[in-house]
Amino acid sequence: MTLKNEYDVIVIGAGIAGISAAVKAGRSGVSVLLVEQYGFVGGMSTAGMVSPFMKHEVNGETLVRGVFEDLENEMRRQNGMIDNGFFANSFRSASYHLLKEVGCIVLLHAAISAVTKTDHHVESITVFVSGKEITIRGKVFIDTSGDAQLLFLAGLPWLKGDEKTGLLQALTLFFRMGNIDIAKVTEYAKANKKEFFDWMEYDFDLTKIISVAGYFSIVKKAIQEQRLSPEVQYIFFTTLPESGEGSFNTSNILEVDGSSSLDLTKAEIAGRRQVHQVVTVLRNEVPGFENSYLIETAPQVGVRETRRAVGDYAVTGEDIKRGNKFDDSIARGCYGIDIHGQKDENSRMEHLADGDYYEIPLRSLIVKEADNVLAAGRCISSTREGHSALRIQPTSSATGEACGALAALAASSKRELRAVGYSEVQGRILYNITQK
Repeated sequence: MTLKNEYDVIVIGAGIAGISAAVKAGRSGVSVLLVEQYGFVGGMSTAGMVSPFMKHEVNGETLVRGVFEDLENEMRRQNGMIDNGFFANSFRSASYHLLKEVGCIVLLHAAISAVTKTDHHVESITVFVSGKEITIRGKVFIDTSGDAQLLFLAGLPWLKGDEKTGLLQALTLFFRMGNIDIAKVTEYAKANKKEFFDWMEYDFDLTKIISVAGYFSIVKKAIQEQRLSPEVQYIFFTTLPESGEGSFNTSNILEVDGSSSLDLTKAEIAGRRQVHQVVTVLRNEVPGFENSYLIETAPQVGVRETRRAVGDYAVTGEDIKRGNKFDDSIARGCYGIDIHGQKDENSRMEHLADGDYYEIPLRSLIVKEADNVLAAGRCISSTREGHSALRIQPTSSATGEACGALAALAASSKRELRAVGYSEVQGRILYNITQK
């Protein structure tokens, strides 16, 4: 691979939003560089092992298609996806396949160390690669780093946490277990419904992915006997059909900032301690887990919330709850407000009415005080409430793809982002804003 000195579009962060942005821009015929600090792509989908994909369908209609659907189809082709669940290695493989198809240059093991900006125009990034710094120029930049790292280094506006308290959502280290007796697990759940969340459904189909969340009295007893961290509130996992495997979204790590290396180190250690405790409780006390074992923990602790951009518009909690629609819509979502509360903060899970959805405006992707910078995925412009709904993987993919479309239009026509009409962008992503 030969690295050029300049690209039409530079995307920072190869999570699902960054991949979708890079693929869309590449399909539009412009040169694209995708920069990632890890040695592999996928972000929280792979480093965080976050699976399955959350709700993105209303009344039988899929709200997010395009690149997201292409990723799903490629994972299914590789037998790496069942229902809405997937393996991290399949996500990586499918992503590389799409990125290679469009000729996108992927630069891994590269940390951004500086950003050069003149007035409202970002000129270049400096990345630390192989022990030396390299400066690369770009026409349009897309921040999909999750932590708004480009904005932070460029001195562009960002916010972090709750508007009043500054609190950030809890972190979670995902893990997988094998040799679970799923039939025995579901029998126990049916017989002990008070032990589980009221949103659980009990018409279990062992040929499909099922969700199990609760074990309240077992968790409470383990905490009282100091065998389990009091931060762990319940045990939640989803299965992979007929495999005896489960993906666990259970550990609960508080009082850390996911944009701080020191805090992330604390979180990695705390998360793995919690995983060991949860696995021990499951094997010793929960029917169906007697012969189970830990397969793997995620390479990185899962981060829900750090910095988010200040854009031309901030998507609010009211936009989500009311199902607001916009003339410059570039994506749709139906996932409600979901805040995993920090210490001394209540968690919130608020669903939209059946059949309702909201739209996301193009303005929320354009970063204030910049003429050529976009933000998508976890660092999209929003309030904390709005962010808690938009941060999921399908919606992040849709906002990333819209950024790729807008960036390609601006770069190829030598226009600033705000000079590109929203109808031009919509024309390239109709499948994500209209019914089939």
